[in-house]
Amino acid sequence: MDPAPFTPVRGSCLCGAVRFELTGKPMSLSYCHCSRCRKQAGLSAAVLMVRRGDFRLLSGAEHIRRYTPAAPFKHVRAFCGTCGSPLGEPSEDHEVFPIAASALDDDPGVRPVLHQNTAALPAWHMLPDDGVKRMEGTYGG
Repeated sequence: MDPAPFTPVRGSCLCGAVRFELTGKPMSLSYCHCSRCRKQAGLSAAVLMVRRGDFRLLSGAEHIRRYTPAAPFKHVRAFCGTCGSPLGEPSEDHEVFPIAASALDDDPGVRPVLHQNTAALPAWHMLPDDGVKRMEGTYGG
């Protein structure tokens, strides 16, 4: 029996200027707690890893801005230039890239598999006992 077809997952920024869809199941969903993700996304960044062929920008390319950090950091951060919503890093240059789960309008059908960079958690943030694997690193990509 063939698996059920994947229903596209829609996403957008807060103001609706940037809209996209995922046409294939994301590879994973994880949380990053490094200081750089926290500064860009809030408490932590929930990130979906997607294949380039499964991502389709529907509108708003002209609104997407990118922040490229100085070395040694390497992760470019994409966001809507109008409302500031994080988008992850949709890219034509990479076969796999992160998309901000906070930008999703629909359920992606995957659940979190990892809390990464937990050693960078501020003292005031307590993680739930959710059974999700944890990795201590403190990377600030």
